[in-house]
Amino acid sequence: MSEVVIVNLKDFSLIGKVDSVKTELREIFFESSTKKDFANSEEKEKFFWKYMGFYLAHYSEFVWIGHKDFKVLGYILGMPFSQDPTLYEIQPHMKAFQEEYANFPAHLHINCHVDSRGMGLGQKLMLIFEGQLKAQGCKGLHAMTGPESRNRSFYEKLGFDFEQTRNGILFLGKSLT
Repeated sequence: MSEVVIVNLKDFSLIGKVDSVKTELREIFFESSTKKDFANSEEKEKFFWKYMGFYLAHYSEFVWIGHKDFKVLGYILGMPFSQDPTLYEIQPHMKAFQEEYANFPAHLHINCHVDSRGMGLGQKLMLIFEGQLKAQGCKGLHAMTGPESRNRSFYEKLGFDFEQTRNGILFLGKSLT
């Protein structure tokens, strides 16, 4: 039986599997999302672009995928800086925490397939992502979620010890220095 392997999205392009991987990423994204109902396909695509498509298109070097025998089990993606007018256009809620970006400039989105949760994959993905950010001199990382979301304890276990809540959004920060 093979082990879970974590690779960058760009590695899948080397073996010609980017399209199938993107399809599996999309499935995990929507399966993991708390938003399930969309008025139409355009609204659904905008939602996908906001939290995944933007990163696939512009920050693929920050997309890490856990797979087993080329079956995608989970992913982490993000970018090393959050103060970005282009990002604010699609994620205006990011502006509410601008003063925190001096200490926690990078951000992430992470999801695992429902059958892969609780197996340590999220932690492995986070360690790879953090290592990449540290190597680039990034001093901190943050995630945003709901104050009552089930993923809050996941972040806390991984050392996200700074908390700020505004407008119903919980900002969790972790120092990388």
